Amino acid sequence: MKKIGLLSPASSVSQSDLENSVVYWQKQGYEIVFSENLYAKNRFLAGTDQQRIDDLTALFADDSVDFIVAAGGGYGSGRILKKIDYDLIARHKKPFFGLSDTTALQMGLLAKSDLVSFSGYMMKQRYGKPVYPYTERSLFDCLSAHSQMFYGLHPCFKGETISGTLIGGCLSLVTSLVGTPFFPMVKDPILILEDLNEEPYVIDRMLTQMDNAGVFEAVKAVVFGTFINCKAKEKEDGTLDDVFEEWKNKMKPPCFFGFPYGHQPESAVWPIGGRAEINPVIGSLCVFGVNYYG
Repeated sequence: MKKIGLLSPASSVSQSDLENSVVYWQKQGYEIVFSENLYAKNRFLAGTDQQRIDDLTALFADDSVDFIVAAGGGYGSGRILKKIDYDLIARHKKPFFGLSDTTALQMGLLAKSDLVSFSGYMMKQRYGKPVYPYTERSLFDCLSAHSQMFYGLHPCFKGETISGTLIGGCLSLVTSLVGTPFFPMVKDPILILEDLNEEPYVIDRMLTQMDNAGVFEAVKAVVFGTFINCKAKEKEDGTLDDVFEEWKNKMKPPCFFGFPYGHQPESAVWPIGGRAEINPVIGSLCVFGVNYYG
């Protein structure tokens, strides 16, 4: 029986947040390994920084655990980046799944341990179901090392296929890593971004920060996922579409929209550090499978 390691690297979760998802995985034939501090709470965090580091280390060091899933997001992953034993994780590589705040942790693991992990799924039940069918299919494609093809990117235009290494995740977390050693330097990066509950001017500010830091000079393409509830409080401040329309015209790399990834009920799951190809003529993104198991 395969084992799933479950931990809370950011904000705290309750048992009721996870119980339906735990049952779902058990019905799939998996055993859940609960980290020692899974339900710990320390202010807005799932226990102390050291408790969360200890849980992460223990699950990677346990070679009986086949893959690891973050219980939830929120806030806190970035606080532990400086103290993680990246050498240990590099010696015990295994798939890690998360979303939202775990972007910081996953980007750091790629930068420091060369660990390819997966963004788009976390254990905490959201929107009334443990997992929606679209996410379920994408998740198991990742676990099976199957390549995935996503259509519907726009705009479409004549041009050569864009090949590169996928990085990114939640925009606010990606931005927080700029200028730190935890922002991975990969060959031919393709940057994927999503976010929620940020006003258009905040999205613009974060894109400006990355632009000023030279991020957009280095990437081969930017792929925007879903941005949920990113509306201005004041009508005269404009819309998120206004922000994107301006940025797609002034960014050096080509920008694509319509990737079904983010905080919505049904999200694609993709490898941070995996390889991909964009066909701009048909608006497709091919994400190649990552084989951990030989």
